[in-house]
Amino acid sequence: MTYDIFISYKRKSLATANNLYYRLTTRGYSTFFDLDEMKKDNFDVQLLHYIENAKDVFVILEEGSLEACKTGKWEEDWFCKEIAHALKNKRNIIPILLEGYQMPNAEILPNELKELTLKNAPEFSFSYFEEYLNKLVEKGYITSEAQTVNKATSVFKFYSNENCLVLKEGKLVCSLEGMADEPFYLPVPRKGDYRFKCINSITAEVQILKDHIDADEEKDVDIKWAEHKPFIPDQEWPELTKISGENYIVSLGNIRFKMIRVEGGSLEIGATKEQEGCAENNEYPPHIITLPTFYIAQFPVTQNIWELVMGYNKSHFKYKEDKLPKNQTPPYYVGSNIMNIMKMLPSMGVMAGITPEMMHNIDFDKGHFPVESITHDETIEFVRRLSKMTNIQFSLPTEDEWEYAARGGQKSKHYRFAGSDNIEDVAWYRDNANQSTHPVGEKLPNELDLYDMCGNVWEWTETPAHSYSIDVKPEGNCFIRRGGSWWHKEKNCRVSRRHASDHTKKTSGLGLRVIIRIK
Repeated sequence: MTYDIFISYKRKSLATANNLYYRLTTRGYSTFFDLDEMKKDNFDVQLLHYIENAKDVFVILEEGSLEACKTGKWEEDWFCKEIAHALKNKRNIIPILLEGYQMPNAEILPNELKELTLKNAPEFSFSYFEEYLNKLVEKGYITSEAQTVNKATSVFKFYSNENCLVLKEGKLVCSLEGMADEPFYLPVPRKGDYRFKCINSITAEVQILKDHIDADEEKDVDIKWAEHKPFIPDQEWPELTKISGENYIVSLGNIRFKMIRVEGGSLEIGATKEQEGCAENNEYPPHIITLPTFYIAQFPVTQNIWELVMGYNKSHFKYKEDKLPKNQTPPYYVGSNIMNIMKMLPSMGVMAGITPEMMHNIDFDKGHFPVESITHDETIEFVRRLSKMTNIQFSLPTEDEWEYAARGGQKSKHYRFAGSDNIEDVAWYRDNANQSTHPVGEKLPNELDLYDMCGNVWEWTETPAHSYSIDVKPEGNCFIRRGGSWWHKEKNCRVSRRHASDHTKKTSGLGLRVIIRIK
């Protein structure tokens, strides 16, 4: 069998590739779209055959797609091999550049891929997908001819609240991302009854779905998974777990993360003396706050913790987390079967009473990438679920708690950034981050042994936007975020910098950190 159009993409670009396949297929184009999970054994021979016989090859590119070229391992990368084969066979290549990605310089590419940089197409916009395809047809970028007889008559649109696999007749249909903004489209050639097997990628739970579809119908299939319930159903927890000690180790199966005790007291925050010259209007006036003792996470919440608790991970830099070695325990890594871990939680509880002698055996969450691209609403749900799973009342910090901790609390040395006056010591920011987040804990900590309080990712707080100069209780749907990020300039990563965003805001530089307030 041959196809007129071949879609080449990296796993992180699956949603766009599938959407493109759906739109091309329903327009009558003979289109090949594969799943990364299918690339096994001798499938490469078949893939190369499809490319050789295709008239047009769409190549979907975004940040990280050509990472293998930088490491010199492009010949081991399916995506790069597909592009090289298309170029070698003089196929018509149509690049789609996502999220502002720019075609790289030819110098960083191997000789077999350099010609890719000469290819061009109209600017892509996901919001105007149909208009984009119309433009490709009008301007002759697509050389294939649509055949209306091949048009699929019906399509299933899959949604899921957690990461899962969908199979039909034992064959993989799709790998769904939990809470994805776009569905996974499955065009089918006939009306009738269909049966799908769904496997939760986090818990290995299985659902069997049966559905009927008519001709020319778009049928939504909403796969719902119950939230993780790590405790025995009949078990009662009359009191929250007691938190004590200089540090407190929280355990979720084999994932462990540290909460640092922050002694309460009074401290001046805002546009203090060392912030002068860079302080924004909303940092004035400087003022003294007084807070009780609390605990705050040593690192921002990382992607492996988020996926364990929420069942999905939509981080922009998820592809980097996926490349971490997964054969080490502890800590627990994303992608492993969590069922047995969940069964252990009631007996393990939260790791209290850890002695100094035991500390060297603990692997904390250092080395994982921070979660990002999450809304304020999602952080609230994360905190709720984490609290339920651990029997500890977690919260987002207020902006006062965040700044107090970032400045070092009662140990503060009054640095401009969290732990230093030299941002290079403590933060990943625009000048050193190479346009990406980095694993937490790679820079120096502040006076309280807290990492990444400045740079890497902004951190949501629970404080609504307000002015320091107006003495009213803040409220509304815009919330303060703190700390700056990998794409911000030095002045925006200071401990006093305040920025407000709508609760629906999500960017690749926006994450969270949790606290525990002592009752």
